[in-house]
Amino acid sequence: MNELLNMEKGHQRNRLLVITVIVGCILICIVSVVLAFKQVHDSSNRIYVINRGVALEAFSANVLENRPAEAKFHVTRFHELFFTCPPDARSIEANFVKASFLADESAKRTFDRLKEDQFYQKLIQSNTNQKVTVESVDVDLKKYPYTVRTIFKITQERATNRSTRILASEATLVDVTRSEVNPQGFLLRNFTITHRSDPKEENVGAVR
Repeated sequence: MNELLNMEKGHQRNRLLVITVIVGCILICIVSVVLAFKQVHDSSNRIYVINRGVALEAFSANVLENRPAEAKFHVTRFHELFFTCPPDARSIEANFVKASFLADESAKRTFDRLKEDQFYQKLIQSNTNQKVTVESVDVDLKKYPYTVRTIFKITQERATNRSTRILASEATLVDVTRSEVNPQGFLLRNFTITHRSDPKEENVGAVR
């Protein structure tokens, strides 16, 4: 009788051991599959860029996550190109050509109007270097086309004085195909200057 009880207990232990081993194998398989899928997903988000023979690792991300930042950079870049005017006709034209890829014909109309008013010619004749600093860019991405409002400062530097003024502009943004000349994939439309402050003059040197 004792032998039968011992055999029964041994059989139960063996069965429990087998069940434990099977469950352990199943868990190991599940964990292995999950980790494998995670590794594949992480690997698909890695991009390797070769720079002078050196592999640099980058990470891909959802394009929509960076859209607000891209919109602000696009608008900032347009203003920098459009309003940065060294006292050189070729440089002014070159900057506008680059800016024209980021906006529609409304920017061209503004450029032509300034040209007709001899604005650029006066900068060149007076050897004035105009620089722009974008103070803020407010983009509303909740409604399409997107509304954008920009506040920026223009500084005109001459030999003996400097003048600054604050301007504001409004426009709408639409999505377009990305390209080398328009990497953010936006286009400014209906660009207008909505505010110009009076210039603030400052002497920077004395004439001898």
